[in-house]
Amino acid sequence: MTDYRRRHKRAQPRSWWSLFLRYGGWAAILLAAAVLVTTLFSAGALFLADRIDRNGALAYATVTDKREDGDARFVTFTFKARGGGGRTETVAVEPTYYDSIAQGEERPIRYDPETPGVVETDLSYYARIGTRLRRGALVLGLLGLWALWAFGQRANRDVKVRRDGEKRMADVMGVRQLRRRVGGEPQGRLMWREPDGRTGESFPHDAKWLRETYAPGDRIVVFRLGRHACWEGDVGPPQREMTYG
Repeated sequence: MTDYRRRHKRAQPRSWWSLFLRYGGWAAILLAAAVLVTTLFSAGALFLADRIDRNGALAYATVTDKREDGDARFVTFTFKARGGGGRTETVAVEPTYYDSIAQGEERPIRYDPETPGVVETDLSYYARIGTRLRRGALVLGLLGLWALWAFGQRANRDVKVRRDGEKRMADVMGVRQLRRRVGGEPQGRLMWREPDGRTGESFPHDAKWLRETYAPGDRIVVFRLGRHACWEGDVGPPQREMTYG
């Protein structure tokens, strides 16, 4: 078509990975990272729980000091360790536990005789935390799989439409303003109408740029495959060269 002039800058086919991220695939990546971190913490807590279950000793400890450091709460215990020697441990505790005890009180604790710092003020605490973290990792993993499927299938669809769909000319109808902003700039979608009357919309872009670049009646290249269509400015041209007729 002689009245067509490419105004966008996407001269190469957009990769699946770029489309995946454009649809929000970064959420799947963040969830995968969260699963990894949560799993590591869960494994650490369950390891300590198993260690205390196998080697731990129960003692009645005297609260000898309490202190706050910002939002953290610390309690120092002194108790008679296995073998008869005295032992002092300072451990971080929950605010509710911190508020429930007074200096000089005796409280039951469980500790690892071989590892300083491994103390349970709340019996079976490490086991409960490890189990909760493991369940949390499962939930995060399921959400990550859903995000991978949801955004991945959209990227797959766009790649397929660009590769196998009909390349056709469409008339710009205008720009639909969105409520969202990116970097403080309002976003919008380019709207078009195809020769058979079907319509479509682009990815969100800077609304000002769209209005300055495309006016109603301008011609753009789109790809159509069944119910789905995409703009060349979003997905790039196909690998093969085509002519307009």
